[in-house]
Amino acid sequence: MQSGAPGEGTGTNSMVAGINMAVFKNTKNIDGATKFVKFMTSDEEQKVLNKAYGSIPPVKAAQEDPAFNGPALAVLRETLATSAAALPQVPEESQFETVVGTAVKELFADAAAGRPVTEASVKSKLDKAQQQMPKK
Repeated sequence: MQSGAPGEGTGTNSMVAGINMAVFKNTKNIDGATKFVKFMTSDEEQKVLNKAYGSIPPVKAAQEDPAFNGPALAVLRETLATSAAALPQVPEESQFETVVGTAVKELFADAAAGRPVTEASVKSKLDKAQQQMPKK
């Protein structure tokens, strides 16, 4: 719950998410970049991408494809419509993703090399990542 005890406040069961695309005004090939964004957001490409990932296209025309009317996506549509919220913007999110991602990558490398990955080694890597984050 976002606030209060259970039964009070607003229940949030999911997040609204997506992938942002942009073309910067100083892009060397602005026409090519603009065409790429138009391609990626086209009805047909949204159908291809969202079928592959099992998600709902943000493009309304693409949502009309029968592939997006199954029971699993009906649950997702209902959740997004009634109990999803945008994540708060966190200035340090990129740094967080980098330091935690590095910790996880190192743990996978240990496992791949046959070194033990233990509760203590996970805690140590995450503690190291936490120390790299700005103090609040």
